[in-house]
Amino acid sequence: MQNLYKILHTTMSDKECLKIGLSEIGKKLDWEDASLWKESDYIKLAKMISESASISISPHTLKRLFGKIKYKEQYNPQQATKDALSIFLGYSNWDDFVAYQKKNTLHSIPDEKKTTTVNIKKKVSFNLYLLVILVGIFSAIGFHYWFGNHTITKSSYQFVMKDSVGQVPFTVPIHYDLSKVNSDSLYVDFNFEHPYLGKQMVKLPKADSTINFTYQIPGFYYIKLKNGRDTLCKRKVLVESKNWNSYFVPESKLGKFWLDTEIPQLQKSDGNLYFSPQYLSTKGFNTTKVYYLMHRLFKEFKIDGDNFELETRFKSGKSLGGITCYDFIIRLVCQSNTHYLNLMEEGCSQFASLKFGDFLKDGATENMSKFKMTLDTWNTLKITVKNKNVLIFLNGEIIGQGNYQQPTGAIVGIVNLSKGSGRVDYIRIKDLKTAVKFREDFD
Repeated sequence: MQNLYKILHTTMSDKECLKIGLSEIGKKLDWEDASLWKESDYIKLAKMISESASISISPHTLKRLFGKIKYKEQYNPQQATKDALSIFLGYSNWDDFVAYQKKNTLHSIPDEKKTTTVNIKKKVSFNLYLLVILVGIFSAIGFHYWFGNHTITKSSYQFVMKDSVGQVPFTVPIHYDLSKVNSDSLYVDFNFEHPYLGKQMVKLPKADSTINFTYQIPGFYYIKLKNGRDTLCKRKVLVESKNWNSYFVPESKLGKFWLDTEIPQLQKSDGNLYFSPQYLSTKGFNTTKVYYLMHRLFKEFKIDGDNFELETRFKSGKSLGGITCYDFIIRLVCQSNTHYLNLMEEGCSQFASLKFGDFLKDGATENMSKFKMTLDTWNTLKITVKNKNVLIFLNGEIIGQGNYQQPTGAIVGIVNLSKGSGRVDYIRIKDLKTAVKFREDFD
């Protein structure tokens, strides 16, 4: 029994878990062997993972992970990358994936020193026999989990959300009927990760018929009814902003923000969206380390994400407060996808990127030297999307163009992110078909 105890409690390393995760991704995709993947395959997978996890991951990173780019030692990516891979596989984050593997994976029996005693042979034989039985039990449970619970049809449940648009704070009521569903693994995922409480998911008791959830951060969310790791259905929720919301985000917590990291609005505006390092310090934020400022506005803009013109004027640099490599990131959240553009200072084009629908470019694998902004002076960015054809102008020069296939739906959110404080003079968006306009001059 002592050997069996060791088998069941062997500690798995991050590298072992990563290897399992990459194998699971390969199985999920059901593509040809990763050794045969082309550049377009890595671009496609990067897009799929980025959209699923809302965490940007580059084709270059995937090449390193899957061994397309060779290194002396096994590549161990940053935490955000491992979180993205885990979310793509249906887990909450990397820690959730690792915990699941450590709990459910049986390791091979370690090599024992050869012995001729009959008692030790009997013990080893007994342990092997017991292990075979346990593997059989776990296999049966796994078979039931993966196949027995996957027969739920749409007609066997109800999942109704009456209110899908509301101003923050917004409580969403969901009415459901699961009485005909034969599963004990049903829960609702509210598509929000609390920085302290983690991913917000609730197991649904069949005896009840209503569940409510309050969103305190504006955004566009997909509420999912899930059976295990399978998504049965999704419902869209738009939580509208009362005004622009700005957040202080340390580099170590990029992508995570909450009410206590929201920046109090200035009583007087100089016509720009800007918070100086000095002002941030007076509000208790640590500006001595690398930080980002995130500005968000969510509402029904009534502007088509496939036919619009955007213009914004901005600047970034050391004089405003920040640290190299300086950048300017703008995202347009649409009902079915997200457009984004990441501009960098000259010399840092590795970190430049863009995504419009399925049109994706990444500075880690492509030449994006034109996607550079000037520092400490005003830059004018103009983006035109007409019938899914994209043109990008920076300071009057075309720096990028392309097209995509799948419609993105209406624009419901604008997100601006900059390393350091940055400054935005205005943002203007116009629907090229209906002429509906949005204008923000920050006066």
